[in-house]
Amino acid sequence: MTSDLAWLKGHAFLMCVGPGTTPGDVPAAVAGARDAGLGGIVLSPSHLELAGDTGGLTVAVVVGFPTGRHHSLVKAAEARLAVQQGAAEVWLTPDPGVAEMNTLLAEFVAVREAVPHPVTLAVILETPARTPADVAAVAEAARLAGVDRLVTATGWLGEAPGASASMPLPLTVTGVRDLDGVIAALDSGADRVGVSSVSAVGQPPR
Repeated sequence: MTSDLAWLKGHAFLMCVGPGTTPGDVPAAVAGARDAGLGGIVLSPSHLELAGDTGGLTVAVVVGFPTGRHHSLVKAAEARLAVQQGAAEVWLTPDPGVAEMNTLLAEFVAVREAVPHPVTLAVILETPARTPADVAAVAEAARLAGVDRLVTATGWLGEAPGASASMPLPLTVTGVRDLDGVIAALDSGADRVGVSSVSAVGQPPR
């Protein structure tokens, strides 16, 4: 299945939340992802209204980004506003220094209540900044809180390791730069990838 280019593109999300992404970059990024047949695009909250015609793209917005150190109520309000402005998914950034279960649960539940289903809620693990035990704690808190998905990282705190079959929720692996990386991530347990450019899924597999 992972040799089918159209299928691969449909499981790729273009990441547009890097420090170099400007408001002027957003319309072209959206058009490029849409025209290439990607599954979705990930935007910053302030860039959502600049997206224009997203066509069949799933639009995800990061909240509490990039530090995760916003108050939980601020994150919940940011998530609610993003959905009101058209986001279909919310990618929540918890504080990478927090791994205490009750604290994580309280935040995840607050945001889940702010954006109930059918909105998809994902939690960003920021695996480069956490120990494996802390990653497992975040993932389990997400599951208990009714979160839908996990995301390895955003790239702000370093490169993320690959997918883990032990994750309790569907996983998006980010930081993928080429087609070999896309195929490897999907073959190793992820069901989505976050790509740094459309060209990462622009050529047939070798």
